[in-house]
Amino acid sequence: MQSLNSLYFPETILPRHLRNCLLLLPDTLHLLQPVEPAEDVSEAKSADDIFMEQGICQVHTPSPLGKDRERFLGLLTEIRTRKDSFAEQLSGLTLAHMSKEAGRGDHSSQAIMSKLLGEQVPADTESEEESKKAALWQARLVLALAEILDTEEAELARSLSDIDDSELALFQDLKGEEEGGETNEEDSPLAELMRIKAKLNQPRPGTVKRRLQAWRTLYSAGTLPENFRFWMTSQEEAAELLINDYETQSGRNAVPLLLLDLPEQIYMRDKDGLENIKNFQERATTVRSDIIEKLSGIVSKEHLNVVDPVALLPDAGILARDWNDLIEYHFPEEHFGRKKLDLQFLANISLDQLVGGKTTDKQCHGIVALYRE
Repeated sequence: MQSLNSLYFPETILPRHLRNCLLLLPDTLHLLQPVEPAEDVSEAKSADDIFMEQGICQVHTPSPLGKDRERFLGLLTEIRTRKDSFAEQLSGLTLAHMSKEAGRGDHSSQAIMSKLLGEQVPADTESEEESKKAALWQARLVLALAEILDTEEAELARSLSDIDDSELALFQDLKGEEEGGETNEEDSPLAELMRIKAKLNQPRPGTVKRRLQAWRTLYSAGTLPENFRFWMTSQEEAAELLINDYETQSGRNAVPLLLLDLPEQIYMRDKDGLENIKNFQERATTVRSDIIEKLSGIVSKEHLNVVDPVALLPDAGILARDWNDLIEYHFPEEHFGRKKLDLQFLANISLDQLVGGKTTDKQCHGIVALYRE
């Protein structure tokens, strides 16, 4: 059976319930991280889980920080403990990172970086190597800040998970009765709580675009163990941005290849989640191996002059039906929810070339898989 190793983007960490769902199809799930794991075995071990120990989930840091690792981690600690003093500078940093122009003065990304790092503002005559290093530090900070925000949001979501909308509405009604039926929506903490809960799963404007650009900067900074041709994301905006870049460069549209069902959530601890995944993959061996081998064969084809989804995968309907039946049997929609894994084929430009501007090889096709509603 051929292997299907996927690269996840643009997030650099994955919550357990999402990872458990995505790993039902690929053999391994790879992620980029802005900071490499600790060299100290005891420190690194504490952050590991059973998925990483068995190589099913793997993390990579292109162009590791090396001797600057502790300095960078110290900066992150200071950001966490001095949020109000760093927030404005970090906001400016992400905007400066997005800007097509270099920027000058106190609001340039270089000046912001220097303030964050406690260094002297570099002169305009800095070398190209210094500029690249600063840009990479900026990208690491953007990604690390996104991790912090994701973690805080996840913790808040867990805190609110036991309070459903009907309970919040009931509390709101009781509060209104206590105040004689007159409530001020602006001052009501319960109303604010409901607004926060409603916005938890909504993407923050512009953050996906900033994160994707930072992720691309990190991706381009070094080499990875293989040329991944199957990329996965749960961020619809990130998939659209990448596909738009492809269509601009190639002059052709991405091609819908396959639409598969996946659970929406599998909340299981690491050991139970891994056992559940392996059990499903064993029982779904025939269908899963057929899908993986055909996808691997498609991305390994020679240059394609005409891209016809029917010719590329003539039995897509049968594969989807058989897969979806297995998903429903092992993960009933009633208990696990349901999402789609939407596979889009990008012909004649490798994802490595598209994102990193690197030289391509003869295997010059890619597949972007969007995990969506």
